[in-house]
Amino acid sequence: MRYIIASTAVTDEIRFADGRNVEKVAGGAGIYALCGVKLWCDDVMLATGVGADFDSIYGDWYRKNNLSMEGLIIKDEKTPHTVIQYFEDGEREEIPLYGPDHYKKIETVPEDLEGYFKSAKGIYIFKNSDEKYWKQILKYKKNSPAKVMWEIGSDATFEENYSLVKGIAGQLDIFSINIGESVKLLGKKELTDIIKEYQTWGLPLVFLRRGAEGSVMITPEEAVYVPSQTGVHVADPTGGGNSSSGAVLYGFCEGFSPEICGIMGSISAAMCISQYGVPEEITEEMRENAREKTGLA
Repeated sequence: MRYIIASTAVTDEIRFADGRNVEKVAGGAGIYALCGVKLWCDDVMLATGVGADFDSIYGDWYRKNNLSMEGLIIKDEKTPHTVIQYFEDGEREEIPLYGPDHYKKIETVPEDLEGYFKSAKGIYIFKNSDEKYWKQILKYKKNSPAKVMWEIGSDATFEENYSLVKGIAGQLDIFSINIGESVKLLGKKELTDIIKEYQTWGLPLVFLRRGAEGSVMITPEEAVYVPSQTGVHVADPTGGGNSSSGAVLYGFCEGFSPEICGIMGSISAAMCISQYGVPEEITEEMRENAREKTGLA
């Protein structure tokens, strides 16, 4: 596979601040990033741990969307089930129903990914700043043709962690982070100051996500503002960042401009937030519409 998604596949139970509840939808950063790439490319696969029950729960969805399950590794009897609680301020809390130890047992470890670094074109990783984890990943990347995107976990975005995060990100190709996480990581509130700071990192691309306000595609030389898609009914914001990140990774690896990458990200995000959980099926019509919006049709 040319594109590898290294992150979780779980069952989400979503509780909104207004009292609405949505039970048992496919979720996890990995599933959303997988959909983000799938809208543009068939050559994508999720590589992660799952429970033995995963096929009975989500196998039909995989088959309907012609997705390979070869990257899934059975690590327990049960697939993780996460309760996501949204709050009035837009923040959220994620609670693993079977406990943090079970969730950690299922997570992707570097050894699960070693083989993919030899052949993949792009690898998406959703992770915190675990030094042991990244030491092994960076070892694999050293002689790999793959471009790597790091979408940072929010638990790693605090100011005291700045040097560690910058040091890891500086050895990768794309860094994906949202505006709230950036404020906490950099200790800066003004958007212009945040952009200038990321430009000093020297990365080929920083994907700064701003929710409904779109994104900023940051390179050492420029900052391109990309608006979000208009006319989108937001049923569930879960996974918008993950799906957009997956699309940006694909666009970057295929050689598109930062602006086009950002537009692709906004289109994939719009697709994933338009219903609860991931789309039931990513159709050829959806793909054609996406290509038309980017001028790639």
